[in-house]
Amino acid sequence: MKIAITGGAGFLGSYLTRAYLDQGHNVIVIDNLNSGSANTIDPRARFYQLDIRDEKLRTILANERPDIVSHHVNQHLYEVSADQSLLDADTHIRGLLHVLDSCVNASVRKFIFASGGNTLYGQVSPTQLPLSEEAPLQPRQPADISRVAGEWYVRYYTQQHGLKHTILRYADIYGGNGAHGNPHPLNYFIQMLTEGRRPIIRGAGDTLHDHIFIDDAVSANLQALTLGDNQTIHISNGEGYTLKQLYTLCAQALRSDIEPVYISGALAEASAITLDNALAQRVLKWQPEVSMREGLMHLLHAYGHFQTHTQPEQREETHLDIMPVQVSSLSRV
Repeated sequence: MKIAITGGAGFLGSYLTRAYLDQGHNVIVIDNLNSGSANTIDPRARFYQLDIRDEKLRTILANERPDIVSHHVNQHLYEVSADQSLLDADTHIRGLLHVLDSCVNASVRKFIFASGGNTLYGQVSPTQLPLSEEAPLQPRQPADISRVAGEWYVRYYTQQHGLKHTILRYADIYGGNGAHGNPHPLNYFIQMLTEGRRPIIRGAGDTLHDHIFIDDAVSANLQALTLGDNQTIHISNGEGYTLKQLYTLCAQALRSDIEPVYISGALAEASAITLDNALAQRVLKWQPEVSMREGLMHLLHAYGHFQTHTQPEQREETHLDIMPVQVSSLSRV
């Protein structure tokens, strides 16, 4: 199968490139390298350094004729300020429309769209968690508004042009070793503690979010190549951790007694969110395999910990006793 990945030099995109290639697929990477690096792109893939708004994209897809386009432009966590909303819309709405038009012109069979997850939903009661894909959306940042608008444009192209799609709403993805600029809090905490510096936590640090390890996000995408047509699906663990809990996990694992610095955050704290992954289990035949404890150990190894800073017998004694917050105990968060 031939697969084109827009945003393929980014965090998740580079992992997807490698996984697709390892499964024997023919992979094309399209990225302008504004936030990614050519060094992260697997050399087995064909790489086009190109902005998705460039008219050359239409020609490239027409010549390459991929079976699937996996759209992962700026899929990672980020916030866009109000004065950047026009730039965000130009890239993530107008750019998306250009990609979709180019897909139709090139007779692409299926379009995989990376959407948001935790930040798409509004205020909810703890008794409603974990949320299903049918929960009301209430995006509050320009980036999330673009994602929601993008979802509807993708559905429109299915209705009008028969372009099959799978929309993936990701929980906060963590993993890697910082080389891709992944802004997940775990990466930040590990980096700060490694440097002996006090991390900053904005607000109370008690807001619950869902998190998914990079390998699990990749395996869901592999399933989406042939399953989940015309579905919108949560890719999540279905359980939540607060920033305080994530920091405690990192501090325990690194045996650090450094205390974080708490500073006042936004006037309105984000709502507690966990995402139900039952639909993914049913239609993608997928479920997360990596727990937060296991994922953190992988992450620490990726940063070079334990191999050089901890002896093997000490590794066996490392015990992380922070448990995910369950729905029944959310009132205590």
